Amino acid sequence: MKFGLFYEWPNPKVRDWKTLFEEGMEQIQYSEEMGFDYCLVAEHHFSNYGNSPAPLLQAMAIAERTKRIKIATAVLVLPIWNPLRLAEEVAVLDNLTNGRFICGIGRGFQPHELARFDVTLEGSRQQFLESLDVMVKAWTQDESFTYEGEYIKVPNETVVWPKPLTHPYPPLWVAGTSVETMRLAAKWDMMPITTSLLGAGGLRSHLTSLVQALKAEGKDYHRPQLGLQSITQVAPTDAEALKELEHARWQIRAGRALNRLEVHNGRVSAGPFEGELDEKGLQESLFFGNPDTVVKKFQQAAALGVTHVSNWMMFGDISHNKIMRSIKHMGEEVIPAMKDVEPPMELYDELVNAPAVTSAELQAARFRGPSPSDVT
Repeated sequence: MKFGLFYEWPNPKVRDWKTLFEEGMEQIQYSEEMGFDYCLVAEHHFSNYGNSPAPLLQAMAIAERTKRIKIATAVLVLPIWNPLRLAEEVAVLDNLTNGRFICGIGRGFQPHELARFDVTLEGSRQQFLESLDVMVKAWTQDESFTYEGEYIKVPNETVVWPKPLTHPYPPLWVAGTSVETMRLAAKWDMMPITTSLLGAGGLRSHLTSLVQALKAEGKDYHRPQLGLQSITQVAPTDAEALKELEHARWQIRAGRALNRLEVHNGRVSAGPFEGELDEKGLQESLFFGNPDTVVKKFQQAAALGVTHVSNWMMFGDISHNKIMRSIKHMGEEVIPAMKDVEPPMELYDELVNAPAVTSAELQAARFRGPSPSDVT
């Protein structure tokens, strides 16, 4: 199992951004020392839910101050970018990081953010697909091309230089929980990123749709890569970890407030919402506890097909020291215990023959409880 850190720099009190970013940077540098494999940088705009509006610039800053870990976006919201410009910048970043960049993409799911770029939620999927098509052409074609889509148009013959250092382009990860996203992941050999807040049933449905999509593509469906975003806090005791639960609760409520467009002067109204998990349910869905507790939770995730875990440790207004403590316990005790843990191979033959999953079922799993907005 591979482990990373996930960052969107939440800022509940709207404190100094440079200080906030530097705390995250120190955590990422320490995670590299402690054996983490990668970090992920989110993209968010126009609210204190997440202060991460320039993910490629932030990724470059991380690359300059680390040596080994991979740097991923989670995710670049394609509909709000010019795909030619984004293809250029990703290619440059891949070159300047010596191939350490992973290009995580998605269509976005926050109407508050999309609307301010003149993008609708209804049109975002088609814009996403067309943008991806243009980006891949830009990375792989040495001759000029044009493009005529519903949303994206390249009427003038264009060739993009430089090409990515990684051939044919950086690894692609995609955030999403719909059957359509799983089919896209299978077609383009992407790693999908899901969320632990779907619960075991939701994760199983998610993987079922992926392995069935891989089989339909004529590809090997045994042990595909599957990323899990988990809200994580590791402490010496379960009780100490659970003291930080209020910060996770703020983050989840803030995400739902953003969905409901409850944003005033750039500040989300992070109050209770209908159907939110009670204290026990929230504890079960998060990766909080002492190292042994968290190892058991990651073992359960592996049994459900998870190969990569992106640990969301900077949530709400949790302190820098508590995050550093969590990284230390992960590096010293959790990651070594999970080094050789893999999903059971028999799982995939079971799922590929299971009843087909529908997007409606996946959406139902997503909305039964809280879900990070970054996974749609």
